[in-house]
Amino acid sequence: MTAAPAARPLLPRAARVVLAGLTLAHVALRVWVRARPRPIPYGWAWLLENPWRRRYRDPGRLADACALKPADRVLEAGCGSGLFTPALAARAGHVTALDADPRYLAHAARRTAGAANVTAVHGDLAALPLPDASVDVVVLVSVLTEVPRPVDALRECARVLRPGGRIVVGEELFAPEYVRAGTVDAWARSAGLERVARQGGAWAYLHTYAPPHSWR
Repeated sequence: MTAAPAARPLLPRAARVVLAGLTLAHVALRVWVRARPRPIPYGWAWLLENPWRRRYRDPGRLADACALKPADRVLEAGCGSGLFTPALAARAGHVTALDADPRYLAHAARRTAGAANVTAVHGDLAALPLPDASVDVVVLVSVLTEVPRPVDALRECARVLRPGGRIVVGEELFAPEYVRAGTVDAWARSAGLERVARQGGAWAYLHTYAPPHSWR
């Protein structure tokens, strides 16, 4: 009676070594980024634009999830390359696309050149260059976890909200700066906000926050 052949591994040894190396590198990068929060450098803009990301962060679906009204004034804080800006502008009255890197702003401006209701503004979440109670919706997609003081950033976003306004926060598991949804909820509570809606799952979530009682 002959012995049964040994089962082959699901992945060749070389592939397993590469996969393990990539996993360790990602974990190390995540630890480093969380210890030193900072925006994604302009040279890494391709990370924001890759087709795989659009599978779970499609601009049109994201804009729909924000439940914008035609008269809404929207602040897209940390607009980056402007991936979501045209979709937001198609559903709102006006979009202020804000970023701390002028190169990202120029990229976003080229992408929205045909949209008369988009204004590109240089600034950051630490001190928004907008007056109190001036926008209806603040959109923060993969941005909040890139700032050193996320609670202060949320307070600053709340400052520019009109009565009944809201803040939409989206985070994605693939990003090195990703944090769990519960962490963002805790930051929001510390900033005097409450969660009023939740969409998505651990892979890519979208939470909506508002000052207490303003959403009712």
